[in-house]
Amino acid sequence: MSKKKAFVVGSNTSASLSPTIFQYWFDKYNINAEYGYIEIKKENFKNEIKKILKEESLCGLNITTPFKEKIIPHLTSLDSEAEISGAVNCVIKTKNSLRGTNTDGLGFLNALLAKEIKGSKNWLKKTNKVAVIVGFGGAAKSIIKSLKKTGFEKIYVFNRDYEKIWNASM
Repeated sequence: MSKKKAFVVGSNTSASLSPTIFQYWFDKYNINAEYGYIEIKKENFKNEIKKILKEESLCGLNITTPFKEKIIPHLTSLDSEAEISGAVNCVIKTKNSLRGTNTDGLGFLNALLAKEIKGSKNWLKKTNKVAVIVGFGGAAKSIIKSLKKTGFEKIYVFNRDYEKIWNASM
């Protein structure tokens, strides 16, 4: 069986720790796969991503800035998190599909809950349920959704480009 391949794809992925982390787990659990990075310039994204997605040994991608929204037209389906946030950070390739998902909000929420578990008991209940988000990329949209699920009542979004701020009251 040929070795499966997965990559983190973005504009500055050579600095990512993802290849080291994922490769560690692949090796530890004897998974016949390798994980690397691919850097793409914005102007080359459309052509490059088409080639990458056609690779037979590809099993998945992690998508990072600035391509979390640009990847969507190249996929066959989205899960509800990706659909609502309008951004994808994981692509799962199977024989007949390219499925996009977004785990940014779930990861953020799990970090909040870990704080709750590690000794700051009930801190979520004690907050004023107000959050501030700095930046408005694909991760922010998913995080806003997760904050709302947790009961945050006011979410302020700050971004250098006002036009990019999307209606956070989804």
